[in-house]
Amino acid sequence: MTAGEIFERIRRRDPRIGYGTVYRTLHLLAEHGLIQELTFADQASRYDGRVERHDHVHCLHCGVLWDVDVPVALIARHVAAEQSGFDVTSHHTVFSGVCPGCKHAGNPIAQTGAGRSA
Repeated sequence: MTAGEIFERIRRRDPRIGYGTVYRTLHLLAEHGLIQELTFADQASRYDGRVERHDHVHCLHCGVLWDVDVPVALIARHVAAEQSGFDVTSHHTVFSGVCPGCKHAGNPIAQTGAGRSA
């Protein structure tokens, strides 16, 4: 979820809450490793409560983001370290495409491979 989506959910329970409070709290939680902040270029960050290493699939049409466990992605970390000389401490992989819902709805992005992100 984005900070805005989280803010809207919380605001339904407590209309006194401020957006800045939600935003600062999310950044603090991410800073302390209690949640993950996922950034997508010039889009709003997403926040994930699952902090152990995992990857994501992202729908280029509707913006849905799903957790996936891809053991082969761990090999990429070692290859990156070998090729660069970096001491790689973490990595995050995002696979982009079209989700089943958009694909079955006949969304044009499924045929063209182009479209908008969330």
